[in-house]
Amino acid sequence: MRKISETALSIWHYQGDELLAVDAINQPAVFMVSKRLIEARKSPDPKVVIDLDIDLKSLLHS
Repeated sequence: MRKISETALSIWHYQGDELLAVDAINQPAVFMVSKRLIEARKSPDPKVVIDLDIDLKSLLHS
């Protein structure tokens, strides 16, 4: 889970190492990034996803 505030969070669903889905609550930018990651079949490490110092957009270029 990536929690920005009490009303903004995202829950990242994996099967093994594969990112399957993301529930983004009050985080439209996270929704768009995660959608593009899934479409590109990119599965960032869950430890990276929960790190609030990581800009999720950077994961699209890795």
